[in-house]
Amino acid sequence: LTFAADTPVPAAGRGADDALSPSRAESRAERPLYATYGLILATFLGTMGLPHVVVRFYTSPTGVSARRTTVAVLGLVGAFYLLPPLYGALGRLYAPELTLTGQADAAVLLLPDRVIGGVGGDLLGALVAGGAFAAFLSTASGLTMAVAGVLTQDVLPSRAVPHFRLGTLLAMAVPLAASALVGGLPVADAVGLAFAVSASSFCPLLVLGIWWRRLTPPGAAAGMLVGGGSALLAVAATMGGLPGGGGALHALLAWPALWSVPLGFLTMVLVSLATPGRVPAGTAAILARFHLPEELGTEDLRAEGLRAEELRAKGLRTEEPRTEEPCTEAPRTGDPQAGTGRREETTR
Repeated sequence: LTFAADTPVPAAGRGADDALSPSRAESRAERPLYATYGLILATFLGTMGLPHVVVRFYTSPTGVSARRTTVAVLGLVGAFYLLPPLYGALGRLYAPELTLTGQADAAVLLLPDRVIGGVGGDLLGALVAGGAFAAFLSTASGLTMAVAGVLTQDVLPSRAVPHFRLGTLLAMAVPLAASALVGGLPVADAVGLAFAVSASSFCPLLVLGIWWRRLTPPGAAAGMLVGGGSALLAVAATMGGLPGGGGALHALLAWPALWSVPLGFLTMVLVSLATPGRVPAGTAAILARFHLPEELGTEDLRAEGLRAEELRAKGLRTEEPRTEEPCTEAPRTGDPQAGTGRREETTR
């Protein structure tokens, strides 16, 4: 087939198992700008709350190495996200027939052979396929370990190895059951919805917990429940194909991050302001330890801050540092310490 320049290429319809869910497809067609920014916000803010990403910071021995790792990872991720547009452009050049067949996702495996060809193309294609499977396994295992650790520490009776194994089974059983219930939902669609829930719950908690000293435990819990819960309900409604018929509500539920993330932030702030007496002891010192260079001795600062907060909580006054006035009286002969109230400094 030959198409003239600037002629739209007809695209074949795809099956229900490979397309967007009907609810999200309709909302994207009706409000493409809202859908685009909803997906962008969910992806950007949801990444910081992924448990298998946050847990990597535990492997950094110091704050300096953690910050360097963050900068390096941002650079690598930024370079990675340049590849999808590049793949799309190469696919239109070397495999344009995929648009007609509706199998455009096969371009990832076909391009190495089309661009290079021969043994080199086969080796590159095998490398791409192996890398994809390695990424699937590493992400799945990282998520399983992170969720199992949380269940073992906060939900199950003890942190023993048998309970950790039970947490691992639970961490695997819940997503498997959910995938069986919504088997027709595309993987990319499900990932976007999961990121929306993460952005609405963990993102406000991390941002305010690191930068706002007035955040309280009730505010954090309420914000996570309201923000994450509202996004989760929207996700469930979208998976169930509700509400039908399109409209503004249809788009709001299909792409919830644009309203659920601000709702989570607002709830945390309002509830924290309403419970000012629930700020944990030593919050100011801990935040100073977060943001000040480690060379300033922030360990001592944290200990002093915790002691001051404990005394303040008990209604006691902290002892103010006393300044000693230097004595102007000249020392008497034979008595080098006379006339001074502080330790003598001797210069040799």
